[in-house]
Amino acid sequence: MLLLSFTVRNHKSIRDEITVDLARPSLRTLRPRDDDWGAVTYPIAGIFGGNATGKSAVLDALRYTFTAISLSATAWQASKSMHRAPFLLDGTARTSSSIYELDFIHDGRRHLYGFEVDHDGVKREWLRDVPSSRWRTLLDRNRNTGRLTFHQSLRAKIEVTGRELVLSRALLLPDSPLYPVAHDLASGFDCVLVKDSHREARLSSIADSLAEGTITFTDLEALLQVADIGVAKVSIEETNIPERVRRALGRLLRDLREEEDTPRAPATDEDDDGLSDLNDDLLAQVVRHLVFTHRGTADKCPEFSIQDESDGTIAWLAIAVPALEALREGGLLLVDEIDASLHPHLLEVLLGAFADPLVNTRQAQLIFTSHESYVLSPLSEVKLEPEQVWLTDKTYEGVTELTCLADFPKHPDANVERRYLTGRYGGTPRLSPSTLAALVGSEEH
Repeated sequence: MLLLSFTVRNHKSIRDEITVDLARPSLRTLRPRDDDWGAVTYPIAGIFGGNATGKSAVLDALRYTFTAISLSATAWQASKSMHRAPFLLDGTARTSSSIYELDFIHDGRRHLYGFEVDHDGVKREWLRDVPSSRWRTLLDRNRNTGRLTFHQSLRAKIEVTGRELVLSRALLLPDSPLYPVAHDLASGFDCVLVKDSHREARLSSIADSLAEGTITFTDLEALLQVADIGVAKVSIEETNIPERVRRALGRLLRDLREEEDTPRAPATDEDDDGLSDLNDDLLAQVVRHLVFTHRGTADKCPEFSIQDESDGTIAWLAIAVPALEALREGGLLLVDEIDASLHPHLLEVLLGAFADPLVNTRQAQLIFTSHESYVLSPLSEVKLEPEQVWLTDKTYEGVTELTCLADFPKHPDANVERRYLTGRYGGTPRLSPSTLAALVGSEEH
């Protein structure tokens, strides 16, 4: 999956329609003449802006889109209403529908997939491709007219509920002609968030991947050496789950089943409070954790748990492992606040890997948000073109606006970083230092 653009309307602080475009200006037709899509797409896009201007909302909208494809036919069905996050500061937008659309390349061919949802479920859904020189409609769904049609070449008939996407249902049907597209979208996407809970889950996943052989200890140790963190060896430690925790997990699973209104016989001691439903993967996530051995002068250096490691080590691992997987397999990686706890030079290493076609042979793409303006400065070795730099701002009404640096007059010799920091392009916070000074000097407490 190679992303050309993403369009969203009415999601969190995004009220009006915005588009993030990763296609190069050289793409002026529906497809390049030589079908070299890698040559007409950017591998990196950075979204810059002040706090609370909506940078994360753009990534969250993308994350929502791919999550809806993955889960709307399964986990989301347990909810009584459609999972969504409309703009809440406007009474009209709050009750209006939301639109999400991906323009992407699958199996060498351009596709356009989108859907419109409201509180009740899926209002519209569409999928088009370009087999030759014009768009062809593969899927057309409209709740108002009751239409759900497929192109005759697909020979498809997929039944869905009102709150699931056709592509999500297709993920459960390996023989469906839509399965390859759905699987490519669902599997070719990953997201790294800055939240502590997400990083903890990511590190737990890394421990599981090491145990299962998905990634190797050599891989992880090499990534840590890239960051010059001082770790010489990585291992995993497994501990047994206390019996009281096992029983609590069993009761939790049983309660979750009851919430889904699935009739079940009462749990007894014989079925160990539902422990038979605890699979090996769940147990592994609970008991495995990373252990690090640092370089030192002692004959035998002690091992450190992840809790003993710095925020920088945790941040690097949480980002570097999915980045390595994306570079090896291809696909789209989103990273929120990529500069959090990372040195600018380490950030350059990461961006440089995606920017270098000799390293990024699978045409992986990275979209990140950042406060760090260093990558825009002349000192940075990674040169982002104006079309790769996006800026968020927020109106007085709380609406996120997105602009591209390419929309501003070009100054070949201008210091983009300095112009950005001085507010020439927007995307910088409107500060009030006098208010803070007044609070400090106030005698009222």
